[in-house]
Amino acid sequence: MPENAGNPLVVPCAPPGSRKTDSMMQARTTNPPNVTANGHFFARFLAANLRVGITRDVRFFAWLALAASIVFVAYIARMSAITHDVFHEMALAREWLKTGSFPLSDRFAYTPTVPLAVHHEWGTGLLLYWSGPESLLGLQGIMALKFALVASLGLLVYRVARNGGAHPLLIIALLPIALPMLWVGFATLRAQLFTLVAIAAQMLMFQSDWHGKRRWVFLWALMYLVWLNVHAGFVVGLGMLGFHLMERVLDAWWRRQSIMKSVWHLLALGPFIALGVLCNPWGWSYVTYLISAITMERPAILEWKPLWFTHDAPTTMVVFAISAVMIGYAAKVRRWDRLRGWLFCALAAYMALKHIRHGSIYAVVWLACVPAWITPTPLGRSLIAWLSNSRFQVVRISQGLIVGCSLFALWQGFWLATLPNTLTASSFCFPMGAVDYLKSHQVEGNVMTPFHCGAYVSWELHPKIKVSLDGRYEVAFTDEVLPVHQLFYEAKTGWQSVLDRYDHDFVLIPRDTEVAKHLVAQHPIDGWKLVYVDAAYGLIAREDIGLDEAKVRD
Repeated sequence: MPENAGNPLVVPCAPPGSRKTDSMMQARTTNPPNVTANGHFFARFLAANLRVGITRDVRFFAWLALAASIVFVAYIARMSAITHDVFHEMALAREWLKTGSFPLSDRFAYTPTVPLAVHHEWGTGLLLYWSGPESLLGLQGIMALKFALVASLGLLVYRVARNGGAHPLLIIALLPIALPMLWVGFATLRAQLFTLVAIAAQMLMFQSDWHGKRRWVFLWALMYLVWLNVHAGFVVGLGMLGFHLMERVLDAWWRRQSIMKSVWHLLALGPFIALGVLCNPWGWSYVTYLISAITMERPAILEWKPLWFTHDAPTTMVVFAISAVMIGYAAKVRRWDRLRGWLFCALAAYMALKHIRHGSIYAVVWLACVPAWITPTPLGRSLIAWLSNSRFQVVRISQGLIVGCSLFALWQGFWLATLPNTLTASSFCFPMGAVDYLKSHQVEGNVMTPFHCGAYVSWELHPKIKVSLDGRYEVAFTDEVLPVHQLFYEAKTGWQSVLDRYDHDFVLIPRDTEVAKHLVAQHPIDGWKLVYVDAAYGLIAREDIGLDEAKVRD
């Protein structure tokens, strides 16, 4: 039997028994495949850092890995627009650094706000401010930070999967299943991306725990303190820790081992967790805010709706079903105690089904766990053998994807952070023209703003201008504020009364809203006049402000 018969990645290029094959076998006896004078360093790099294995067909894997990386970049290339949350996060950081005192209460709005504005993403704002406006790269520094986090996440997920026993080819082959659920966390730049990286890092630490190592708890403690000040997603990490504890208890009971010996170090983290959560600018108020925020309903925000409300629901629900079937298959074929992390993976699946925004968490956990669960099964071995036996075709497909996806990503300008300012570019475009108009006229006052662009107005015009609403939602505003804005912008019965409800000086109106039709039709609003209009936004002002009236144009 040929010496490579047990290695499905090494495929002879000539029929068995030929002189060419015999010479190839002899060469492989003394040198691992693909470890030539030119490829030695690359093979060693992959073997050491990605745990490919020096005796595997490294070039084959390299083509697939490169294709997977570029496919992912192309997949998120259209998400280059800066999200509106970035601006209220950076505005908070700027206010702190400029005034020297941390803003515990709201300083940006004139509508009713909560007494204590617990901004759980304040650490993200500080990082974005330092990497963006305060850096030499400007806003492009935010994109650089995003791709650094994306690369870190990819390497961590791969390492967790490999440590769990996943075949390198299977990790790549299963990536397309995760993509339709993974996208939601990769806007430019959401605090959720920090949580995804931390989740993957925590899974790697749990693997050390299963191998009897305990020093990871010190690294986790440090990460925990940073995480809770960057994003409230740290509660997911605490949930993971709790499920890991339960899994360790079940495993020790199943193996008739000492339960306390298996989990004492996890229990010892309890007091640190309780005290550590107070290490934030708001102290205990942060905890009470979290309890309220986690339990509250958000029916008006799309990403908090069930998974079948996502932008491509049919594809997403199909891949979700496939992912769930693969978990069930692994549980049926293999012993449950060998499926490390199965408890939290099941919870993450439920969370993803319930809320779109949790789809990325499930995708990360699934991609880190399931390839390892599937690898030793008949299905896993069949997939690996098929990929190996179709080496030539798979490499050609990978090369085609590399070329096609590279061109698409370049066409999209994947490396550029953008600010869409037209409705054709994005329905959530920014009012850059209206902001420039207010700057040029050096006005001061209160501007009624929609949910998605109030933060940008604050970033550009604070402290001269205050806004009525921004993306902070429950963080800063009372429950009445958002419904009032929906009443106005959707032009529901009684919308005119909103103009008298708060102390508005200006009202910013997206032209794709129902209330904008009154402006387009040139219907006057008593006491107000249109002072600015472009293709995306209109701006009305109180008549006593004294600004010239503008004409509506298409």
